[in-house]
Amino acid sequence: MEKNILALDLGKGSLGIALSRSGMFVTPLKELRFKMMDFNSALSDLKEMLLFEKVEVVAMGYPLFPSGDPCEMTPIVERFIPKVQAIWPNAKIVKVDERNSTVEAAAMLHANGEKAKKQRGHIDSAAAMVILERYLRSIGQAE
Repeated sequence: MEKNILALDLGKGSLGIALSRSGMFVTPLKELRFKMMDFNSALSDLKEMLLFEKVEVVAMGYPLFPSGDPCEMTPIVERFIPKVQAIWPNAKIVKVDERNSTVEAAAMLHANGEKAKKQRGHIDSAAAMVILERYLRSIGQAE
């Protein structure tokens, strides 16, 4: 059973993060905000988190168009993955299809009574939760 799994949802100015210590339950973590396309500050904060949580697996949200073709963010994520690997070389990094994860996260938050305006500061971490749940299902650790 895989444990200490961190999911990432990379945006141009934010990084949504979710964690599963047990390999079963998923918790959203504080979303990282940074200057547009300035990933170095996010990587510094991320390194501390990876170390503190003893992360073994990083489930990286992999953006694609609904058709499955690469989108504008796909090459950005491709360039970000080696940077994560460089700061945490022992982690296994797995790409997880993130199509519609933000839409799914927004619907989940809305179903819990949270209007769109209130979702702004943590929607990316909620999307990271969706990504992590998808990963756990793909390896048979969640339903």
